[in-house]
Amino acid sequence: MLKVYFGQWRDGRLKRLPYLGYYFLLIFLMMLLIGGVIMAAGAAESMMGMDIAAVQAMLIAKFGMVMIFAIFLFMIAMGVANVNIMAKRIRDMGLPAWWTILGIITVSILLNLLFPVQEVSVATAVIDNGGMPSASFAAHGTTAGWITQLYDMLIFLALVLIPSDFFKKSVV
Repeated sequence: MLKVYFGQWRDGRLKRLPYLGYYFLLIFLMMLLIGGVIMAAGAAESMMGMDIAAVQAMLIAKFGMVMIFAIFLFMIAMGVANVNIMAKRIRDMGLPAWWTILGIITVSILLNLLFPVQEVSVATAVIDNGGMPSASFAAHGTTAGWITQLYDMLIFLALVLIPSDFFKKSVV
């Protein structure tokens, strides 16, 4: 499995279904790491009987730079693995892998610059129904530009749906 993710940089190929499986395995591993960090902080909070802010301060004091560096290395490794399996899939479709990936990344950066992340906030609303208990709601968050998300979805669908050797020039 490591050979698929980190080997065959120049000539590896990956069919559609194996690409899909390896892609979702990478997503699963990243979510497992994020969930593990969250669960470790929650477990430390319940074992120590402190509030979450005190637990976070204690964890940062003891494991801060080491943990940040380890998570950073893990995410870099997952990014490299993702680019490698994407290159193999693009090569399997019959396109030049690294130039195509460079083009995809360039267009993605341009779209993110043209359509930046937007902050979304909803004001608090209080509802009172003639003496009934009131309810309030407030939300704040960010959302990516829908054009950038559409572009990313189209690239993923192209990688999954275009068959092998589709762009390969046939010699007659």
